Amino acid sequence: MEKGGYKNLTPRDIDEMTEVYQRQFKGETITNICKDIGLERSTYYRRKENPQWKQIEKQLVDKLIDNAYDEIMNTVILEAKKGSHPHAKLYLDVTGRLKSTKEVRREQEERRANGSSTSPLDISELKRLVEEDKKLRRVK
Repeated sequence: MEKGGYKNLTPRDIDEMTEVYQRQFKGETITNICKDIGLERSTYYRRKENPQWKQIEKQLVDKLIDNAYDEIMNTVILEAKKGSHPHAKLYLDVTGRLKSTKEVRREQEERRANGSSTSPLDISELKRLVEEDKKLRRVK
């Protein structure tokens, strides 16, 4: 027995719990899954509280997130390129490029104080974005 009165899960227990977890993630109900694999619902819920399972479940969640990240980001980028403001904002936020209005104003004021309103880098980046936008509009 493990601390806290929980019994150690066997490899079979872990396999059953993993199957329930994966099928539930795909939208199946606990009742139907348990019935299908011959697992009592009360057993499922008792195992679900086991600290050993909680650790395994955390690893499964982390793996799902890792696997989904690239696919999600590709979708966000495609939608941002189509002109979706919320997707563009999300992309900038996730990549650490989203700036607050205060930050942008402060940078503009610093440029003005230094004698230039925009830097050559800003202008070249704007030109690149305009060209990219033109290409996207031709594709549509």
